[in-house]
Amino acid sequence: MKKKLTANLGLKILAVLFSVVIWFIVININDPVDKVVFRKIPVEILNEDAVTSQGKVYEILDGTNVIDVTVWAKRSVLDTLSADNIIATADMQEINLMDTMVRIKLSTNKYNEKLDNITSSTENLLVSIEDMKREQFVIEANTIGEPAEGYVLGNISTEQNLISLTGPESVVSQVDRVAVPVNVSGLSQDIRTDATIKLYDADGNPVENKNLKKSLEQVKVNIEILQTKRVPLSFASTGQPAEGYALTGVIESVPSTVLIAGKGNAIKNVSQIDIPDTALNVTGYVGNMTTHLDLKKYLPDNVTFADDAFDGRVNVTVQIEKEEASQITIDAEDVLIRGLPTGLEGELAEESVTVPVRGLAAHIEALSAAEIIGRVDAEEFMTRNGLTQLLPGEYEMSLVLNLPEGVRQEREITVTVAVADRIEEEMQEEMEE
Repeated sequence: MKKKLTANLGLKILAVLFSVVIWFIVININDPVDKVVFRKIPVEILNEDAVTSQGKVYEILDGTNVIDVTVWAKRSVLDTLSADNIIATADMQEINLMDTMVRIKLSTNKYNEKLDNITSSTENLLVSIEDMKREQFVIEANTIGEPAEGYVLGNISTEQNLISLTGPESVVSQVDRVAVPVNVSGLSQDIRTDATIKLYDADGNPVENKNLKKSLEQVKVNIEILQTKRVPLSFASTGQPAEGYALTGVIESVPSTVLIAGKGNAIKNVSQIDIPDTALNVTGYVGNMTTHLDLKKYLPDNVTFADDAFDGRVNVTVQIEKEEASQITIDAEDVLIRGLPTGLEGELAEESVTVPVRGLAAHIEALSAAEIIGRVDAEEFMTRNGLTQLLPGEYEMSLVLNLPEGVRQEREITVTVAVADRIEEEMQEEMEE
């Protein structure tokens, strides 16, 4: 039996070896080694705190955190792999803060030990490391468009007005202002809305960087919409110009009207802006008074100016002209004598009276004696002179003319009034008849 087993032993061993070789050849023909390229595999960053704990931040350069990975393995292995099985990592603990790259390690979470080889299009993660900066900014609210016709923007506020930005110093330093844009086109009532926060550099260009972290992404914005109304300005003055000068009654301003804004009830009852006379004191002026007034202090409560470009200041001119002297003559029959005691009557001893007057040229030129009535007050004469009764006779009494506005008597004028007993006068008339 032993001889049978050992007979032709060399041939038997050779046959076994040949069979094994044939088996390997068959296996390789049916399951050859091949390669597959898995594209856009993300690189997982490990131990980020190795950088951030030192007050630094990093930025991945040139898109090196997304790579193409090539795997060599038998076809039977490759057929079971997908992109989800590919693991690419970069460990920040391996970087020196002066370096600019970290080695990318490759593996699979399946059949890793059966891989013939695994490589990537990028061997190293390229990084930029710099100091981390944190800074606070005030959040501005920017509006886009215009409200409906007849309306303007009122108060605009954000419910949170500060934001913290954290990121690479070079990026944070680019930020000049932080704003939330809100579209107000066609609005006619208040709104409250969420707005996305935007970052801008000094030139107004957006600043965007994935390594820049915001403490807020959105903020609520409250926008007030006000109704507008154009109203005139109303002026008055106090005091008297210098002797020989008078007010023309004309007060002009530039502008003469203003556009105001407010809520319905606040603006509804405003028909004009009243400026008190104390704002325009003309005492002692010998010509036009020109001044600047700030209208803000005269606005009604809860009313503002609708035009942001208008600062509320107006130029005001109070017209003052030199007076002219003249005379006016009225007939005695145009003088009324009032206040005579019962039973007495009176008349002027003169047929006419000439009265010196003074006023603005335009008013003097418009005077008409036919339209002017004189008045003598006998009762006032008696009071002034301490008389309790008046006897028939002649008296010097003051004459007052009913002059139009802008014209005045230059001085007091007296006339002779002949006072007679009415009964005696009537009897005399009868006797003469």
